[in-house]
Amino acid sequence: MYFSLPKPHIFFISGLGADHRAFDRIKLDGYEQTHIPWVIPEWKDTMNSYARKMAEPILKAKNPVVIGLSMGGILASEMTTFIPNLQAILVSSIKSHEERSNLLRLGRAFPIQGLLPPNVMKHFTFVWEMAQKKRLKGDAGHMVQMFKEQDDKFMRWAIVNAPKWRGKGDESRIAHIHGTMDRMFPHRRIKNPITVQGGTHLMIYMKGDEITELIKKELKRIEGVE
Repeated sequence: MYFSLPKPHIFFISGLGADHRAFDRIKLDGYEQTHIPWVIPEWKDTMNSYARKMAEPILKAKNPVVIGLSMGGILASEMTTFIPNLQAILVSSIKSHEERSNLLRLGRAFPIQGLLPPNVMKHFTFVWEMAQKKRLKGDAGHMVQMFKEQDDKFMRWAIVNAPKWRGKGDESRIAHIHGTMDRMFPHRRIKNPITVQGGTHLMIYMKGDEITELIKKELKRIEGVE
């Protein structure tokens, strides 16, 4: 028998290059829900100081749950280190620097991505669109548009600082949903994941119904309802 807690207030943090539209296929009726928009960082911000800025709307919630996608999951993981009552559900993300991909490890050792103008990074979306169009069944334009609309200052800060992250979230308060076909953060590096067979880094959109059910299961666990 679980002790029943107040109904969770759900906060969404999207991935790099995305916004609230990334969660369009996640349907969680019956919960108070807030999408936290990206805050424009100061160049001196670390991932920890930036996570504290993003966490401001969360601090007054009695039973907060952050659902973090990709980079949003990194921030949610970091938030568990300074918000004692926070529960986090990560999707296609990492909860510690130990789970980083080779790409992020390379970006830390050789941070040349900071030399690229943000517009160059955005032009890469053409290649991404062509690669993902078939999988997204016509929705690639919707996803690519989010990336193109991101603030240049935020993009530059994020692509430099995400590889530098050396944090580690409180794993006792983190549920981690991860796909076996995620190439951004390979499944083999993830500790104790809730595995989605065939799930890619875009599975929150491509497998929205399945991810919704897994999130609902975790929310029931957090509420103390079996």
